[in-house]
Amino acid sequence: MKADPEIPFDFILDYLLRIETIIKPFFGMFSIYAGQKLLLILRDRKNEPELNGIWVPTSKDSLESLKTELPALRQIYGIGKAKSAAVWLLLPDTAADFERTAITLCDLLVHRDPRIGRLSKPRAPRR
Repeated sequence: MKADPEIPFDFILDYLLRIETIIKPFFGMFSIYAGQKLLLILRDRKNEPELNGIWVPTSKDSLESLKTELPALRQIYGIGKAKSAAVWLLLPDTAADFERTAITLCDLLVHRDPRIGRLSKPRAPRR
């Protein structure tokens, strides 16, 4: 019997306590939702370790202001649909200020910063 995988970077959950969140496994990663809104994805996998860290969904309009405010964030290319307005930023787990930046991200989420997160499309019911 396989043990349940541990949630990486779970210290951030303490900083999100003021938000009612749901954590869902997602292709070897963990998605954090508040209702239908995707807030963050936590990734710590052996394949492509350069993509490990905290993924931040945002929009093209918010990209530069978030990168200016949190310089450790970098854009992830090649994720999602080409025509989508969605953009992904990554806080690499190797960043020198990883923990401090992660806590700042959580603070922005708690204060409902509109630049972070993406509403999920409701799924069609299974037959």
